Amino acid sequence: MQSRRSTNAAGPEALAQTAILARALKCRFEGAGERVLCLAIRLLLTCPIWRGGAVTNTRRVLLTGATGFIGSHLHGALSSRGVSVVSASRDPARARRRFPGREFLRVDLRDAASLRAAMEGCDAAFYLVHSMAETAGYAELEAREAETFRMAAGDAALERILYLGGPRPSAADGPPSRHLQSRLHTGEILRRGPVPTLELQASMVIGSGSESWRIVRDLAARLPWMVLPRWLNTRTQPIGIDDVVFALCQGLDVPLERSVELPVPGPEILSGREILERTALLMGLSPAMLGVPLLSPRLSSFWIQWVTRANHRITSELVQGLTHDLIAPDDGFWRLVPQHQRLSFDEAARRALREDELHGEMSLRGRLAERLVQRLYAHPQEAEHERPSSPQAHR
Repeated sequence: MQSRRSTNAAGPEALAQTAILARALKCRFEGAGERVLCLAIRLLLTCPIWRGGAVTNTRRVLLTGATGFIGSHLHGALSSRGVSVVSASRDPARARRRFPGREFLRVDLRDAASLRAAMEGCDAAFYLVHSMAETAGYAELEAREAETFRMAAGDAALERILYLGGPRPSAADGPPSRHLQSRLHTGEILRRGPVPTLELQASMVIGSGSESWRIVRDLAARLPWMVLPRWLNTRTQPIGIDDVVFALCQGLDVPLERSVELPVPGPEILSGREILERTALLMGLSPAMLGVPLLSPRLSSFWIQWVTRANHRITSELVQGLTHDLIAPDDGFWRLVPQHQRLSFDEAARRALREDELHGEMSLRGRLAERLVQRLYAHPQEAEHERPSSPQAHR
């Protein structure tokens, strides 16, 4: 995607030539001053046509959800690619304290005027927000916010919108959960607008700061015995945060003539039980697991809230979405970038565990509980166990 705000600058050699040419032309144009001629010729020299079409692109994007899990990881990747990022926040002062040095503007997704102001001069916008933690009626709120965003993007004549949503269950599995239905409906609203929208659909994202990863990590670290409900036999394709960030960055450049939805699956198909087992093994643990047919997702969410650090409202919604297999029909977006090698689950989990060690926040009670479990139930090979990190899919 080429910026609408492309710029060009003449180098020192071109500027020296400008002065020489101006003095020569002065002899032929008696009435014109040297400064006027110098300015006119400089404009010619800085024209892309005059200089062989060398154009420097400085793209500018609006990043919503900038302080969240995905947005905070994406910001650095975009900046390293030379993209100018405007981060949206309802509380810019607080956001600047958390992320000093970043540009924040006050944006309320329910306020079209603030959106239009933030989108001014932007080429594209990332839509990385949800409202699950705010209210029980989040689905209606998310729909209204998507409508407002869609209209503002059209008014600003953006070139594209990039939206990270959730996976679409197979029709044979029945209707999706309320959480997944809201994610899919948000994508449908954005794709109905005049601005081409790329909707990337991911299931569980593995990375420090992800609510779903926090649930997995804490269960694996804190429970020496696990009673596993039947819904943990459902399968999904977890994807590492590094791969998700790569896909979102690449989404700025892929050809996009019309709106489209594409899955971004991980390279392996795993059940919930396998995800817990492999995470525990990477931590040097080997918990006893007993499958039972009784616990519903709703009942399970209560003990998950008690054991883990995850947000209680988000936990309930996420668990409700685990009643279906969430397997992509094909590699989706990855077919557009076949050279990219996705991280295996184990490698993505290792990176998340290292990041948790460095920056994860945990209460004293949580640290003591985990230390006790690790001391009493550590796997004989401890955390040195490593599986092959091949990205080969297990289908």
